[in-house]
Amino acid sequence: MKLTRLENGWAEAALAAIFPGAHDARLTGIGSMDVAGFLREILSQVPFEVALGLRLAVWIVALAPFFLMGRFSTIARLGQADREAVVGRLIRSERYALRSLVMMLRAFGALLYAGDDAVRARMLAPMRPQGLVSLSAKNVHAA
Repeated sequence: MKLTRLENGWAEAALAAIFPGAHDARLTGIGSMDVAGFLREILSQVPFEVALGLRLAVWIVALAPFFLMGRFSTIARLGQADREAVVGRLIRSERYALRSLVMMLRAFGALLYAGDDAVRARMLAPMRPQGLVSLSAKNVHAA
């Protein structure tokens, strides 16, 4: 099973809402990665039922703005803030099947995102504590 160009655009927009990156942490967003190529590879290896579920998840997220916001738009035509709001509402849905499908899309996106060398290097880099007081012997005895 292969996604169409339109479906790939929707998938990329949905995943960019889930994995936008962070400028302050120098993490690139998933939108700069080969989402279409990754999904093509995944869909060629998973069972038909999983591929169908992934495609259904893409369609649900793509058409969600119409149902959740009352806007005649797909996820790809929304701004980043609105995309994130739509995906957030889907993930918090009371309907288990809806939440599960969106979480499935998120899980596959996480495989691509965390598999990127630059992202993985940044995630594994040690963090420097900021604003913490050193508990050296000198400071402990002064108290």
